[in-house]
Amino acid sequence: MKFSMNTWNRKKNKVIILLVVLLLILLILILTNQRSNYENLNSFKEKDSRIFPFRYFTDVEGNVVPYIAVTGFFRDSNAKERYYQYKSEGLNIFGITAYKSFPNNKTLGMEEGEYERYDSFEYTSEIKNWLCCFRNPKKYGFTSNNNIVDISESDFYNAEPDSLNSSKKYDFIYICNKDYDNCPLDGWNAINRNFELAKKCFPVLCNRFHLKGLVVGRDGCGLEKEYTPDKLEVVGWLDWHKLQEKMKECRILFVPNILDASPRVIAECITKNLAVLMNQEILCGFKYINYETGEFFTNEVDLVPAVQKLLDRLSNISPMKWWEQNYSQEKSQKRLRDFLVSAFPNDSSLAKIDRVKFIL
Repeated sequence: MKFSMNTWNRKKNKVIILLVVLLLILLILILTNQRSNYENLNSFKEKDSRIFPFRYFTDVEGNVVPYIAVTGFFRDSNAKERYYQYKSEGLNIFGITAYKSFPNNKTLGMEEGEYERYDSFEYTSEIKNWLCCFRNPKKYGFTSNNNIVDISESDFYNAEPDSLNSSKKYDFIYICNKDYDNCPLDGWNAINRNFELAKKCFPVLCNRFHLKGLVVGRDGCGLEKEYTPDKLEVVGWLDWHKLQEKMKECRILFVPNILDASPRVIAECITKNLAVLMNQEILCGFKYINYETGEFFTNEVDLVPAVQKLLDRLSNISPMKWWEQNYSQEKSQKRLRDFLVSAFPNDSSLAKIDRVKFIL
């Protein structure tokens, strides 16, 4: 009996040792795979490793974190395959409403590609966690199963006090790049920036209120024949840095846009102390407009009282100050980090990180 017990104990110990070894091997494989995935993340610092519609993230020190955001419709099967690749690698995937009506493709027009319009991928079913800027999330496919927070890409800007030193050459600026040289009204930019409504509003702004405007991107589209440069100056496409400088020379940003989600140009202007005339029907960005920052309108008729109200108080408000009190890179990066921690409780990669930022 004693011999049998000793034999049993030895066998039991061997089994325990074997199990421990197997568990150690499994743990090493998991850690090795995770480390490999994390090493692969460093490649996202290179533009060639990043593709639309994905966005990638780092901490404030520039270390890539294992989070991927889907910010628009897949434009081909390669993007969809990349999504499944990221998912299989165990990366944390969330969504951002940053492109038109995304994730609802039912409202897309012919200016979008056929793949985007007819793809059956169920974004809100596949992806639980979202940064969402819509007034009515249910309209765009969100359900009670989705975890959403009101954060937009356009929240991640700092106020620019040096802009206050810039001399003002223009009363308003409107930005709408050309789609083709013949300036079609059904082009992607023309539709998204609502150029048709803008043209109806220019007489109100330039003739009725005698404001001088700057139109960026619509050179050769007929505006030069209708308005003299002292009323409406029209220039072609400007690179980002030149555009930022021209914004500083303006007092008001004119936004007739409707099909826009998280329009960063609004934040870029408010942070430079420009007030905003914004279309009430815009998909996102409406949260930035209040007494201190601007006025809403919907057409060339109700634009009149909106302009008058804004001009009456323009010298007494500070859009930049309001932005500084409510948004900044630091505030928004902390909010994003806190959301990700709560949305992905099983991931510990952000445990010692207090801010998360976009890779630009």
